[in-house]
Formats: sequence, C-alpha cells, structure tokens
Amino acid sequence: MTWRRFTSGGLLAEVALAVVAAAAGALVYHRFFATPDYLAVLAPACLAGGAAAALGHRRSWVTPILAVAGLALVMVCGVFRGDASAVLSGLHGSWNRLLTVTAPADSWGELLAAPALVVWAAAFSSVLLVLRTRNPLAPLAPSLAGFLFALFAVGNQAGGHLVATVVFLAAALVLIAIRTHRNTGDGTVRIERQSSRPVVALVVAGSTVAAGALFGLAGGQVSPLASGDHRFDPRDLLAPPVASTDALTPLSQLKKQLNESPPRPLFTVRMTLDGTMPVDRVRTAALDTFDGTTWTATDTYRVAGSHLTVDPALQHRKPVTARIELQGLAGPYLPVVGWPSRLDGPGETRGRFGFDPRSGVVVSTGPISPGFTYDVTGEVYVSDKDLAQAATTTTQSPPLPAGVPDAVRTLAASAADRNDTSPRDRLRSLEAALLVKDPRPNRPPGHSYAAIARALAEGDAGGGYAEQYAAAFTVVARMWGYPARVAVGYRLRGAADGVFQVTTADAHAWPEVHFAGYGWVAYDPTSTEDEITRNPPPEAPRVVPPQPAPSTTAPVPAPRADSPSADAPDEQGFHWDNVLNGTLVLVPSVVLLVLLTAGFVVFGKARRRRRRRLDPDDAARVLGAWQEQLDRLVERGVSAPVSLTFHEVARHVRGSLGDAADPIAATAELATKAIYAPEHLDRHDADEAWKLLARLNAELYPRRLSAARLRAALDPRPLWTSWSVARRRRHAGERLETGRYR
Repeated sequence: MTWRRFTSGGLLAEVALAVVAAAAGALVYHRFFATPDYLAVLAPACLAGGAAAALGHRRSWVTPILAVAGLALVMVCGVFRGDASAVLSGLHGSWNRLLTVTAPADSWGELLAAPALVVWAAAFSSVLLVLRTRNPLAPLAPSLAGFLFALFAVGNQAGGHLVATVVFLAAALVLIAIRTHRNTGDGTVRIERQSSRPVVALVVAGSTVAAGALFGLAGGQVSPLASGDHRFDPRDLLAPPVASTDALTPLSQLKKQLNESPPRPLFTVRMTLDGTMPVDRVRTAALDTFDGTTWTATDTYRVAGSHLTVDPALQHRKPVTARIELQGLAGPYLPVVGWPSRLDGPGETRGRFGFDPRSGVVVSTGPISPGFTYDVTGEVYVSDKDLAQAATTTTQSPPLPAGVPDAVRTLAASAADRNDTSPRDRLRSLEAALLVKDPRPNRPPGHSYAAIARALAEGDAGGGYAEQYAAAFTVVARMWGYPARVAVGYRLRGAADGVFQVTTADAHAWPEVHFAGYGWVAYDPTSTEDEITRNPPPEAPRVVPPQPAPSTTAPVPAPRADSPSADAPDEQGFHWDNVLNGTLVLVPSVVLLVLLTAGFVVFGKARRRRRRRLDPDDAARVLGAWQEQLDRLVERGVSAPVSLTFHEVARHVRGSLGDAADPIAATAELATKAIYAPEHLDRHDADEAWKLLARLNAELYPRRLSAARLRAALDPRPLWTSWSVARRRRHAGERLETGRYR
C-alpha cells in the first residue's frame, strides 16, 4: 500500500485513533508515579508499537522483525536508559514490583518495564487490527486490555482514572464511527453513504453511548469507589515485600535504653530553625494493636522511593526538613519528623527503605552502617485555633481486649466528668489527669493491663513512666471511641544552631490521636521535667558543635569487588526476587485464564463443526462444509466479501492460495446446487463436500503437527465472523420486512 493510498483513504486517522486509545492506558498511571517522567517512557513506547505495526503489516515476515526490533529499542533506550544488561532482569517480575511499591512511586526502570510492554503491545495490536480487519470493534480490544491492566496495577492507589477514561472513550467512539462507514473489501478505503437512515441510527447510537459514558463518569466521581477506599486492590492478596521488622515491640526497649549509663549516642538531627521550635520529637514506630499485654504494630511495609504518601487527613500542615545521620541506632525503625513525605539518601535509594502509608513509619530493609545519612521532609500539623474544635476521624481502631482494670475505668470516668465540649478538650483533661501522677522512672518495665493498673495506683505503690502513661492514655482514648495509638521515638533537646545529638537518654513514648484536618496529634501525659531530674544527662556535652552539612550526594562506602554494585537492592538486604514469592499465586490464575479461553475457542469451533456435519438435511450439510471452508480461510487471513457468489469466492481465493483453492471451487458447485436445486442432492454429495474440506485442510497444513495448524485451531476469528455475518443478515431481514409492510 502506497503512502498516498494510506493517507487519502483515511487509514491514517484510524491508526492515529488506535494509538490514542492505547495511550489512554498510560494516563491511568498519573499520580501513581511521583512525577510525569514516566510519560517520557510510555509515550514513545506507544508510538513505537503503532509505527512497527503500520510499517510491517503488508508482509507477514516483516511484522515480527519490526516488532522485536521496536520492542528492544523501547526497552533498552527508553526504559533502562541504554543499560541492555538490565533488560532481562528488569522485565522479570516487573509487574510484581508494581504491586509491592509504595505510591507515589519513582520512575524506576524495573517498575516501568511492565507498563511499557503492555502499552507497546496494545498499540501494536490495535494498529495491526485496524489495517488487517474490517470489524469496527476489533482494534479496541488490545487497548481495552491495556487499560484494564493499568487499573489492576494501580488498584486503589491514586491515579488519573478520569482523564484516561475520557480519552479512551472519545478515541473509541470516533474510531467506531469511522470504521462503521468504511468498506475495505477491495483493499482500499472509501466512505459509503447508502442512505441517511444508517447515519441517523449511528448518531443516535453514538449519542446514547456518549450520554451513558458521561453519566458513568459523573456517577463514578460521587460514588464510594471514587475515593479508592472501596476498590479492589491486588496488593491485599500479596505478602508484604519487607519482612517483619522486629520480634519485640519497640516499646519494651524503652526502659532498657533509659537505663544505659552513660547514655549512648544514637543519631544526629540537623534542621533549620525559623525562630520557633517546629518539632520537639522524632518518631520511629507507631503501635496500634493491644492484646492486654503488649502493644504491637500491624504495619505492612512496601518498597519506598523518594516520594511518600501523605496522610489525607493532614491538611493543616507545614513541611519541615531534617538531615539525620545514624550512629548507634541499629534499626530497623528509622527516625522521621512528623509524617514523612520525602526521603532522600546518598546514591541509589531503591530497596533501602520500607514504608507503611497507613502509619507513616519508615524502616530499613537491611543492616545500617554507622554514618548512614538521609534527608527526610515531614509534614507537621499546625496547631491553630481550629484544632480546639476539630473532630476525630472515623478511623476504626482495633478493639480493646476484655479485662480493662478498674483503675483505668476510674481514670476515664474522672476525666470525662469535666463536661468538656470537644474531643480536644476531653483529651487534654485526660492528659492533665495523668500529668499529676508521680513519675517514677525506676518502676519495672511493662505496659500490660496489670502494669497500667500499678502505675495508676495511689500512694507509694503507684507511679510509672512514659511506657505506662502512654499506654493508659491510649486505652482510655479508645474507650471513648477515639482512634488512638502509642508512638515510640526520641525527644529533641539541647539544640545548638538546629543540631540535636540524640542519645538513649532521649528515648520516649507518647500517645497520638487522629484528628480530621490535622492527622495524628501528639499528647504527652508524662512529666518530662521530673523525669529529667531523676535521670539526668551525662556530664559530657550532649550537643555537638555545628558542622557544615554534608552534600546529599555524598558517596556511600564502596562495595567489595566481589559484591553487587552499590545501587543494587541486594546490597541493602532487600531482594526484588523475594517479591515473587508472594505473587506466584497470580501466575496460575493467568495461565488458567489463558487455557480456559483457548479451550472455549476450540470447544466452540468443534461443537459447531459437529452440528453442521450431523445435520439431517443433505443441503444443510453441504452448506455447512462450505462455511467450514470459509472458516479455514479466515484462520489463514484470507477473507472474501459477503456480496460475492460461491464461484466468485472461489476465483477470489485462488489469487491468494493458487492450486490449494481447488477444493473450494469444487465445493462451490455443490453449494450452488444446495441453494438453487437442493432436491438434486443426496447423501453422497454431502459426504463429498466434507471430503473436500478435509482435502483443503491437507493443502493448507501439510504437516499434522505444526505451529500454523495449532495457531489456526486457537484462532477465535471464525466464531466472531460467523456471529457478525448472522447479525448483519438478521438486520437486513428486519429492514426488508419493515420496507415490505410500509
């Protein structure tokens, strides 16, 4: 096909619309990736797929060559930026990694490999179907599959669903409208206008579909599914890629750290102060589950990049940036300021961090060496005048276990008797009731119901420290129906030009309550001054002198010669291959779906062939053999216009098959007799027609076992073509009946 015929016939418009429909799937990833850089990879992949199909569709042997070359170019140059050695390892399990990364995700090559492959395949297949088929809906099937894959990969995470849906529907409707009025039977494209009635019907149908699409889009924005909270997320079926962080709750380590003498340096925090103290603590862990004995966390940590999801309830906020240099902190919990929104480390950070977007907790995925430095930007709630009247969120906390001590019930009743009008005032009353308790750091560790009851006891038998008081506050807050948790971390004290040297003496625990608009608001029911007096800091100066801040691109320690590269996730103790262990359950599902689809096609064709062959009417058996021959031609990629007679079809096919079309010419004679003189047919003629079908199969596929024969057996086009022809004939009959009785 020449370029002039390609453009003048209107195929260029159809190809462009097919590419746009395929590209709509790439728009679904908007906001799932942290920056629009991913479009610089997926857009060329879509264009390359469409161009490869358009350039190679005329010759079967050219098509796979251009397909392989185009895909290799996309993967090597686009996805992996010239690193050809990373293509195979990056493609392996790429779609699994999409389901185990925290959104918004960085544009890593191993995350973009699967979307790029799907977008390329959708564009390639759509354009190929535009140029090789006449069905108006066929080119949309690959684009729809790519769109659904993107929805599956994004799940209930943030994405550009609305824009992508509008683009896909617009391109699909225009493409269907153009292909409905085109006739490609003679190899060229021309616009038909048989009458005004089909045009009116098309306009009405298009308007109906467009109105339904707009209604669905508008309804989707106000339905519960629009928020994503109620949508299915495949991540819920997968094991977390970052293993359990610690067998012991970090709250149980609080007493041990406070008893260290002299206090051991843990890490240094550097931040810029603007005249006010933005934060007075850093958090390492958040514990939300209590069994009556131990507070634990139900966090699910996923691989984190440099951008982290911010708590949607945290609206009254301001960012605070700090540089944290680890010294004696072993991990796995890492200190963060407020709710972390960005995390930057030296060199390559992929695989170094795990993050739970529900709790805001960051963990390391492997051992941490002293001197490791990272920058964290945290969103800190602004304590303005509206906080006093703010309501708590409807977040459901895990239920408290039975056996709440009487001392806790008495505390809850006394704090609630102050007639406070807002949750904030009520919780402040609870905080004040605990602050008057005698702080005794020498009490034994523990935060069970029994330990809380001992701390709340009167007289010399009572008293406790942050571990018990934070647990008591959280239990009472949950008794009142407020979402509360126990936070573990460190105080920031003794700043020198914004530099804090944090030691084991700064270990602390405090309760947090979730407020609408402010996120997790901290309370501190422990009298800190008395605790400092009873547990004084060491005589040596605790605050290090100010030092020039190191560059964010400071080199990390060089790896050994026999170890993986420094940017490899394995160097950090995290293996991308471990992700596959939790996602192998999906592989059998995909294989089963493919096998079921193939079985459905084979069974449908065999069932129809048997029905045609066993028909009691000889003429029907002859026509059934003729239809089977047409099906074999469709599987071979040879189609004849339905307007041709039997003998015209035989002559039309001979130009493509040569002498292999002899059985078709012989069957055409019998089929003509079956239509015009069925009384002259007998059983012998019907058997002869089916023998001619077997002869045609032998001519088309000389070898009984071959890839071409298997491909033909799995080809679903004969089923679709027969259904389409039957539908057109039914509609033609309806129009004929309507015109007859008008």
